[in-house]
Amino acid sequence: MLEFATRDAGFRRLLDLADRAARSRANVLITGESGTGKNRLARFLHERSSRSAGPFVEVACANLPKELIESELFGHERGAFTDAREERGGRFEQASTGTLFLDEVQEIDPALQAKILRAIEEKRFERLGGTRTLEVDIRILASTREDPASLVARGRLREDLLYRLDVVRLHIPPLRERPGDVPLLARAFLDEAVARHDLTPRRLSPAAIAALARHSWPGNVRELRHAIESAAVLAGGEILEAADLPAGLSVASPANLRAAASEGMTLDRLQEAYVDEVLRRTRGNKSAAARILGIHRKTLHEHLRARSGRAASGEPGGEGS
Repeated sequence: MLEFATRDAGFRRLLDLADRAARSRANVLITGESGTGKNRLARFLHERSSRSAGPFVEVACANLPKELIESELFGHERGAFTDAREERGGRFEQASTGTLFLDEVQEIDPALQAKILRAIEEKRFERLGGTRTLEVDIRILASTREDPASLVARGRLREDLLYRLDVVRLHIPPLRERPGDVPLLARAFLDEAVARHDLTPRRLSPAAIAALARHSWPGNVRELRHAIESAAVLAGGEILEAADLPAGLSVASPANLRAAASEGMTLDRLQEAYVDEVLRRTRGNKSAAARILGIHRKTLHEHLRARSGRAASGEPGGEGS
């Protein structure tokens, strides 16, 4: 899986733990911010388990209406509710002999979590509106983007259900904590986009790589994949320049300004990044960039020349610092 390409030692340790957990029968709780790849890790666990020949059933709990989620999970008998014209099996039955993945499990109403707890503990349940007890052979994986202890404290996740799910916990770090993986992933996603859209070969320029490295990636790996795919499709040539990347990667975006402040970025560094961003947007047109910056074109040239001099000498604030 491309999302798991890494040079980061900590992330490699996570994948090693996941590989060991996959070979067990333990339930696994996957935590991490949105876009980090929790559903991909769940599939990774299934595919490396003894259940890989069985079904992998993913339930996006946040996308199911509260009034339908019990029927979706456990199925229903004919006449159980107004539109129940025939009996139907739910996700627990569909996942039998395989793996059931409850994505964002905290979105399930706590009252229904009690029925889920029983189904996990006893491997049996009744359909909505039914009296016949059904037995299933499944392994449970679950995920949450929020801190589990906080969810329990706020009454959004039953503590007894958490104990059942949290036999093994795997936490996926956000992309900003493994910045060295950004160029590696970007190149992999670019190759993927080229193949998917039948494009001519593409490659990222050094300036594009630098722009990607500056971004804080609040949307994590998902955001990076979409940014690269967009750039690959819309770029006018073989080389993807910084100007081809989505505008949301601008240094002046609110997310990036918050990240700059939290990192203690100096005003000089922020200014340099902003000048680079304006040059990116004008595709290197210094006259247009100077107009946006509100300075004379000669002043911009002098600024860039001085910065190049600092970079060549290794002084702080230069491009090599």
